Amino acid sequence: MERIDFVLPWVDGKDSRWIIEKAKWEGRFSDQISSAEDANGIFRFNSEEEMLRYWFRSVEAFAPWVNRIHFITCGQKPVWLKENHPQLNLVNHQDFIPSKYLPTFNSITIEMNLHRIQDLSERFVYFNDDMFLLRPVESSFFFKDSWPVLINNLRYPDDIGYNNWSRHVFNDYCIVNRSFNIEKSIWENRKKWFNVSLLGYKRARRNLICFLANRTLPVGKFGHFANPHLKSSFEEIWERWPDVLETTCMHKFRTDDQVNQWLAVAWNLAKGCFYPAHEKDRGRMWNISPNNIEEIGVSIRQQLFPQVCLNDSQHNTEPESCSMMISEAFRSILPMKSSFEK
Repeated sequence: MERIDFVLPWVDGKDSRWIIEKAKWEGRFSDQISSAEDANGIFRFNSEEEMLRYWFRSVEAFAPWVNRIHFITCGQKPVWLKENHPQLNLVNHQDFIPSKYLPTFNSITIEMNLHRIQDLSERFVYFNDDMFLLRPVESSFFFKDSWPVLINNLRYPDDIGYNNWSRHVFNDYCIVNRSFNIEKSIWENRKKWFNVSLLGYKRARRNLICFLANRTLPVGKFGHFANPHLKSSFEEIWERWPDVLETTCMHKFRTDDQVNQWLAVAWNLAKGCFYPAHEKDRGRMWNISPNNIEEIGVSIRQQLFPQVCLNDSQHNTEPESCSMMISEAFRSILPMKSSFEK
């Protein structure tokens, strides 16, 4: 089996030293980040160490085939984490991100430099710390026939531009559609894009209709899940669009003129380097709120999906109680310490 690594960035948003450092740089660049307040709010840096434990437990329980876990921080370390674990590579920002981009409080800078991590495998899966496996998955869940398993969803790019994230998606969209002959690429890979047996009749038919009506590749229709990547694709993007990546990474915080790691997903789709999938088979994503916390708890306890994304936001009006209920649900299926815990 080919090596597949997992990559997880993490920040302790409650660390007083980190808060002071972030505030210092916010003061210097307040004019740049004012237009992207929705992307730089403190909720974006929320992370519970308790939930991080369950991330490691879920990986060990449900994906024991993983080669290594590259755990990225700005030097912070959970006190319970076993740093000398043979499958763990504890990575500091300065270990792989060029010094001219540091310090950074911009997750996109981290994402777009992942290919620089020492000993990172060609095939890796990029997680956020709110993405969890809920039941056993084979390596083929993420990579099949050596290609990333990617959601195939051709449709008109109808949700770009309304907030900071969607403006990044628009930037990704412009880059990938300028880089490839999309019409030719999709047609050459029509057995993937219009595959009824893998996508179902409705999706395959809609993909064909959307292709005939709008022969571009949308970005942002991939599902908010852990993304399988090829390291070489990041290298290709840097080689082809160095100025765009330089602009992206020079910003200490998120701004509107950046691209993100979804560009690498779209890059693989445009090249035909993918195995087709439908999002209904991939998992479920929630924006956490008191209104859906019971449903989230049931889905975790009953392990209804292979993976979930539990996205926190400013709309979660009861973060402490919701966090407690989610932790209890995870504890019911992952009660034992993982080997990554002291």
